[in-house]
Amino acid sequence: MPPVSLRSILPISAKGRTEADRIEPILLDSLASPLSMERKRMESRVLSVVKDEPEGMVAVLLRYTEAKNDNARRSVLRLLDEISQTREGKAAILENLSHPDQEVRKGVRAMLVRIWGEGTDAFAADYEQSLLLMNLARSRDIFVDDIITLSELVKVTLLEGDRDKALEEIALVAEMVKHRYRAVETMKNYLADMLKITPELSRLGMVSGRIEESLRSASKANKQRSFDYTRNLIDEKLREVETVDQMRSLGMSIREMLTEAPHVPLEQLSGMDVWMFARLKELVSEGTTLNVTSRRSELIDMVGSFLSEEVFPYLRDKAQDRLSARDPSLLFALYTTGLTCLKLLHDALPKVVEELYVTYFRDLEGVSTVADISWSSAVM
Repeated sequence: MPPVSLRSILPISAKGRTEADRIEPILLDSLASPLSMERKRMESRVLSVVKDEPEGMVAVLLRYTEAKNDNARRSVLRLLDEISQTREGKAAILENLSHPDQEVRKGVRAMLVRIWGEGTDAFAADYEQSLLLMNLARSRDIFVDDIITLSELVKVTLLEGDRDKALEEIALVAEMVKHRYRAVETMKNYLADMLKITPELSRLGMVSGRIEESLRSASKANKQRSFDYTRNLIDEKLREVETVDQMRSLGMSIREMLTEAPHVPLEQLSGMDVWMFARLKELVSEGTTLNVTSRRSELIDMVGSFLSEEVFPYLRDKAQDRLSARDPSLLFALYTTGLTCLKLLHDALPKVVEELYVTYFRDLEGVSTVADISWSSAVM
């Protein structure tokens, strides 16, 4: 599996940083100006560039989070705070964790604390250590592509707002790459020693040429072998990311189409919507069992599969006209689907689910937390 990055998961622009490069030489002078009009003009220009070149423009700002001029430093931090209000802005900051410029990486650490609170700079430290170890391992022909992929997915965990889980996972990544390095190097040294003494053992009649060939094959395989443990972790994280993205997509649609929580009597639902409520009842029953038995990954996979294989295909292929007409029955079904899936996922992904609820449902429900919402009688 090739390594992934936030860029492959999120809609971050891949354009060159030409405009950001043009701004950088004049950035500090403009932001340090005693004229507020000039500072505001530069801030407006920066925010305009961020829309097309988020990662590059953010890197430029991160480089100057410790600018000596008070006006310039305050403007830089104010710009980064505003940019980080969006999901794409946070992603652009996280993507600069591996920037070659140390000053940019220092800026990332500072922003992690401003966004996610005290202690989050430890995430940047562990990520940087993991990156160093992975580069060292690659220089020794040790396979670490799977761990690189996992480290990128851990950034998504932080992006979704689950700081404690992200800190645990990045610490695990650092330990995994250390263990991988030690295990492969130990096996490599053992095989090398065996190959050194093979000629002498052969003269003594103790080792055949076939064994020597096997040792060489084992040495080659030691560099190229796959690791089931990390593959399973990656598969689980990818399913989690996909499920959260589907919930986010559903939430965005609901927020765009509704101004108040809908309700339609069950006897007035259309036929296909009755089917959706029947499936939701099955999901609640199965999901409750998975929750009680702590089968977290199976629960996430079940909800994700329901959305990707049943709900979204139906909306795409058969319900476009009803969506355009904002059919009350369909909107009620979608709204109930969103809330039901959030409640099912709450124990498995508590912080992420709360963030999704606050962003897309709380204003419609008027209840502070998804945990306080009663299950809809239509799915019980």
